[in-house]
Amino acid sequence: MKKFAPLLLILLFSMNIKGQQKPLTSLFMTNPFAINPALAGTHNYFQIISNNRFQWTGFKDAPITNTLSIFGPLVKYPMGWGGTITYDVAGAISIGSVHGSYAYYYTVNEDIKVSMGLNLGFMQYKIDLANITIEDINDPVYYNAQETYYPLDATVGIYCYSSTYHVGFVATNLINNKFKIGDQPTGLSKLKSHFYLIAGYKYFINREWAVEPSLILKKVSPAPYQLDFNARGWYRNMVWMGLSYRTQEAISILAGYVYNKKIQICYSYDIVINHIGAYNYGSHEFTLSYRFDDIKK
Repeated sequence: MKKFAPLLLILLFSMNIKGQQKPLTSLFMTNPFAINPALAGTHNYFQIISNNRFQWTGFKDAPITNTLSIFGPLVKYPMGWGGTITYDVAGAISIGSVHGSYAYYYTVNEDIKVSMGLNLGFMQYKIDLANITIEDINDPVYYNAQETYYPLDATVGIYCYSSTYHVGFVATNLINNKFKIGDQPTGLSKLKSHFYLIAGYKYFINREWAVEPSLILKKVSPAPYQLDFNARGWYRNMVWMGLSYRTQEAISILAGYVYNKKIQICYSYDIVINHIGAYNYGSHEFTLSYRFDDIKK
């Protein structure tokens, strides 16, 4: 049994790192700060945003991700700060994280600014063997065993933005910690750096209507590149609907409503188009955000 448990843990981690170690999100455009710390301070107000994703509903032990973010500017300086709490669970594996962010922005001209951000925090990786059923094993020590790790984590980002477009680059998991699986450390349990290229543009057709395409290109070795592309149609900056496509994964239907320029409610439904789609009923994601009053001119 002592030899078997480390092997099981290695298999669990190896399955995780073949894909992305970061949770998916279809509504990334509604909380870009959760990905890029450089967003802190880019608005004249604070925001608090909650995001909840239920992936592959109907699939046993499917991933569930909950994220809460708050961020905003410093009044007297071209800086911003914020924080994010995330909890991601998939069967026996759960990942919690707490991060704090700082950003500094520079004004290029009247319409263009560049912001740079740093995100530091720690994560909790936990494997609960009590949630794994394996035939022919009746070892009570095994079924009560847990593996828990607390790695440090860091993210850097840059963000160039104007009144109509934005582009950013993010590098996450910069501290490539290795976990000790069983008695020996192994490269299969290493945190991989993730790289994101994010861009968007809002085109105003007239005073009432606008179209906003945006994309996020993701890369983590050894997985292939993954592209999320979506387009939203806005009416009076109040109601929007859109479609999104994620390569190798899903097509999403998106919708959102902004009340009194303060509260935003968003929803997405993913239709899974890969081989996993035959075993689930799609993915649901919800975002609820609140915008506080302006504190800067």
